Amino acid sequence: MEETDRLLDCTFCRIRLFIVSTGPFHYYIPAPAADNLIYVPYWRIRGLAYTMKPLETTNRYFDTSLKALPLKGLVPSLGVRPQAMKLRFLTPDTPGDFLRPALKAEQALPQDIPAKGAQSRDIFIGDTVSLIYTPMVLKKNALHDAFDQRPVVPWTDDDSKMYPVLNPSERDHTRFIATLCPHCGQDLQGTKDTLLMSCKNCQSMWSCEGTSLQSIPFAVMEGSGTPLRYLPFWRMKLRFDGIPLASLADLVRIANLPKPITPAMEEKQVFFWAPAFKINPALFLRWARQVTIYQPDDDYVEMIPTQPVYPATLPLKEAVESVNITLGSMVTDKRTFFAALGRMQINIEDSLLVYQPFVEKGRELIHEKMRVVLDRNALTFGAFM
Repeated sequence: MEETDRLLDCTFCRIRLFIVSTGPFHYYIPAPAADNLIYVPYWRIRGLAYTMKPLETTNRYFDTSLKALPLKGLVPSLGVRPQAMKLRFLTPDTPGDFLRPALKAEQALPQDIPAKGAQSRDIFIGDTVSLIYTPMVLKKNALHDAFDQRPVVPWTDDDSKMYPVLNPSERDHTRFIATLCPHCGQDLQGTKDTLLMSCKNCQSMWSCEGTSLQSIPFAVMEGSGTPLRYLPFWRMKLRFDGIPLASLADLVRIANLPKPITPAMEEKQVFFWAPAFKINPALFLRWARQVTIYQPDDDYVEMIPTQPVYPATLPLKEAVESVNITLGSMVTDKRTFFAALGRMQINIEDSLLVYQPFVEKGRELIHEKMRVVLDRNALTFGAFM
């Protein structure tokens, strides 16, 4: 299985299962056969990163690992190993000693809260945190890398007392939830990396929250082109504290959009949009901004499309975190907006998952309503994020 897989088919009971965890997912890198194996924990953090400054916003994709033990001499990162080597789920019966992490994930995660007077602000979207154990072999009071056999860090009896191993119950984080529709009992459908599953029998959409399935409101913008593919987007109704942004007219003023302001626009609710799938940070921002400016009409149907549907891989919480970036890329007075970031509060009032139609044409996907092009390679890249 891949690290991003969330669905598997059980060949024993013939039921599709959704994989969840009581905390961050725990993985290990399989080691060559050896005695005295000790696995050392590292936090792996992946996602989209944006750096906001008064006059510009830069972006990047990050995939890094940081040690979860304050051992002197321990290499600070695993380098490319998590990307290059197969990872496996840690289970209670996995052989070897697995050291309990001494540093929490919050201590390893980059901070997106700027210091007072800071001239930049880092915002992270879609960050995925997992714990990865790398194998080492205990030889002559030192931990040696299990692959190249080089000594990495001294290891004494005092170290073993200071950094104890996990007991079997602490390894048991993974849970498997049967993907049977809570409404009608039919099998739910979805790709192996999806966060949302659909039931075509009762036309419902479901996500797994904790250890239970929760219904997700959704809608579909009907398309007429051929062939069609539907991509998911989050539509968010928000309340802003700190800036005047309650109507479509307010958005037009703040972003200086080339639209005449009418009395109807003063009363019309403004929605913010974000892709519900992962793509590179520049394209993510571009699509969030363009769909928010376009403000698609709410002439939707609640019917799961018969055409191919791209999986939703970005949760709503991450989409809400992208609103600052989207708004910052639209406003004209960027200095004033950057100064207001510290006191601005965003509260979500309502959300809807909307599938939007794209016409397939060669290597391109063309939004049927907006006529904006998305390269298929962007989706391929996003599948590995």
